[in-house]
Amino acid sequence: MNYPYRAIQFDHGLRTILVPMEGTKSVTVLAMVGTGSRFEDSKTNGISHFLEHMVFKGTKNFPTARELASAIDEVGAEFNAFTSKEYTGYYVKCASSFVDLASDVVSDMLLTARLLPADIEREKGVIVEEIHMYEDTPMRHIGDCFEKLIFDGSPLGWNIIGTESSVRSFTQDDFVHHLNTWYGFHNVVLVVAGDASVLNQKGFEHKLEHFFSKDEHTRTTKPTSAYIEQLKDNPFNKRKRLSVHFKESAQAHFILGFPGLKRTDERRYALTILSTLLGGNMSSRLFTEVREKRGLCYYVRSDEDHYHDCGVFGASAGVDPSRVDEAVKVVYEQLLLLASDGEHSITHDEVKKAKSHVLGATTLDLEDSMSIAHLFAGSALLQNKVETIEEKLKRLENVTFEQVREVAKQLIDPPNLYFSILGPYQEEARFERLLD
Repeated sequence: MNYPYRAIQFDHGLRTILVPMEGTKSVTVLAMVGTGSRFEDSKTNGISHFLEHMVFKGTKNFPTARELASAIDEVGAEFNAFTSKEYTGYYVKCASSFVDLASDVVSDMLLTARLLPADIEREKGVIVEEIHMYEDTPMRHIGDCFEKLIFDGSPLGWNIIGTESSVRSFTQDDFVHHLNTWYGFHNVVLVVAGDASVLNQKGFEHKLEHFFSKDEHTRTTKPTSAYIEQLKDNPFNKRKRLSVHFKESAQAHFILGFPGLKRTDERRYALTILSTLLGGNMSSRLFTEVREKRGLCYYVRSDEDHYHDCGVFGASAGVDPSRVDEAVKVVYEQLLLLASDGEHSITHDEVKKAKSHVLGATTLDLEDSMSIAHLFAGSALLQNKVETIEEKLKRLENVTFEQVREVAKQLIDPPNLYFSILGPYQEEARFERLLD
């Protein structure tokens, strides 16, 4: 799998990557911006996500939500946006013959959103209901509870969507300020991936630059790397490591986790292999021990997140509330065994199989233009360098048994364990004893 790319920078500063792909008739146009909820404050928490909603309400060339959606629907394309703690993205994926429309739509969303006060007020109700939906979805809400625990005191611990109070407070001026602060081209990466016969056409780059030259007001943001350098070290909670959240439910959800690795740490490839053999597939340790042998859950999995300056590694499960003690003990035991030297320690065969799984799954994940665009945009924006598919696969292939063992011993340290549970429980002491 080899996709040569062209990295260019337009005169107005927008970093652009073109990834021609042979054998496909689709194209993805993706603009990724280096901001998310961790760069907000308590008053603006949720504005990155809210803005993501607002760009769909109308732009200069597509003045209403219906006109914007109709333009995409008419050609059978798909468009969407996403907000994380550290980046926001806008994309259109379409048949390659409609790449001009895709470029027009994405550039309009990025540069000419109308942000009408009436639309803002109406959308507040939509997002408040989205907040309620997530709070009523325990399998998702436990992640918010855990992040609030492990990152207490840091914006990393805040919900990406914000709070009902913050969402209802936003005005048009807040969105304009957010755009001017974060949406300058020095903090954006544009990737177009797909049909090589289209991307290699003479004049394609010039036409693309024209589409992304609509901004009437220059946004003088810093390069993404400048924002990263301002982040404070060690955002982890030093005061508390356990939280219990009461909810009457037919299933209990919990997460156990440790501080992990930042996005640029070379050990993250070994951690991916470790995470896979722990809970990344149906032959993993967690799936075998918790679900297959004991029937304690429907879902159980390993979790791995990477940020600019830190990361998280652990496991999560949804279990029968009456058997939660056994489930927590087994999951915790499986984590500890990864760092042990006994008969249940990591084996060469496990590492070999986990590596083979990751290599195969990664190859499948990167077969379409959307996945390729996301890979190139993410590495260029968040790591300030392009990581190709070949480079990623090679680094995974080169992971050794010793490296997997070493990263397990480095990260799995009981004094650094964090634990959150959501279910029909109120006493923390019960779970403190289980994890002692």
